[in-house]
Amino acid sequence: MNLDENIQKIIQAVLKKWKLIIIFALIGAVLYVAYTAQFTVDRFTSSVEFLAYTVDSSEDLSGTDAQSTDSQRISETSKMNYAMKMLSTYIEVFSTNEFNQFVANTINDAHGTSYTAGTIKSSMEITPVEDTAMFRITVTTTDADLSYNIATALTECIPQAMSETNNGLVSASVQDSPQKAGEAASREYFKKALFGAAVGIVIAAAYAILRDFLDVRIRSASDLTERYEIPVLGSIPDFNKRSSSSKKHGSHQKTA
Repeated sequence: MNLDENIQKIIQAVLKKWKLIIIFALIGAVLYVAYTAQFTVDRFTSSVEFLAYTVDSSEDLSGTDAQSTDSQRISETSKMNYAMKMLSTYIEVFSTNEFNQFVANTINDAHGTSYTAGTIKSSMEITPVEDTAMFRITVTTTDADLSYNIATALTECIPQAMSETNNGLVSASVQDSPQKAGEAASREYFKKALFGAAVGIVIAAAYAILRDFLDVRIRSASDLTERYEIPVLGSIPDFNKRSSSSKKHGSHQKTA
């Protein structure tokens, strides 16, 4: 049996069990959604996006002689390149315990809470936008209000921290303000249902294929010819089946 015949046989085995596949897909979707609803911890996300930019300065940001900058300002391209170059440094600053405690203190003062630097640090994910001077901070916690409050505090703390670092040569402006999450990002029932259905389809298809390939019983003359490549010279009829059929027919005539 060549490759094409094997593929054809697999397709036929799957198609013969299409009802089973649909049932397994529905079961998988329902089970995965139920599991998500019962055991998944709600996680809420708020994000804020910043643009890093170079503040006008008499200092040379491109590394040339400092005296030459007294009569000529650096180009906008040089400013952007410098901001992009320094971006990784500032991102490291935002990961320090000192900065995260600064954010925690800002939130605690505004809302009367007692969050620590560890709470803030574990909730943040900082992602630079490739080939730009922009970076995005995503805040994820189990409380929608807390995620939003942290993201909002960052809009105040990050520009202030950047102004106090490297003589304030680079600052940041908010390009996309944080929004309060309306629903838990960890739920996503539709995606979970699709994933559960896909798992159910795979299981059902694997069952159908294995059952078909592992079935060694001969059910027809074509099975015998295909498996052993031996011509069929004749076949013996099922006398028991014919006999029972005749009895039923005779009984029917007698009753009539």
